[in-house]
Amino acid sequence: MANLISDSKTAKRFGIHPKTLPRWDKRPELGFPKPIWINGRKYRDEAELDAFCLRAAVARATDIAKA
Repeated sequence: MANLISDSKTAKRFGIHPKTLPRWDKRPELGFPKPIWINGRKYRDEAELDAFCLRAAVARATDIAKA
């Protein structure tokens, strides 16, 4: 079973305002994990968030190496 994290905790994890998450959801090119709706609340899969962080870190490191 997936470990789910609420959107409020997801926002805290990334140091962003919770209203940023719906904006990221509207930009599929970011590859941000899609929400899972349970009883009208949004959650994210922790493993997918970890994978997103890893992809972002690799992309950033690659950009820095090219500079």
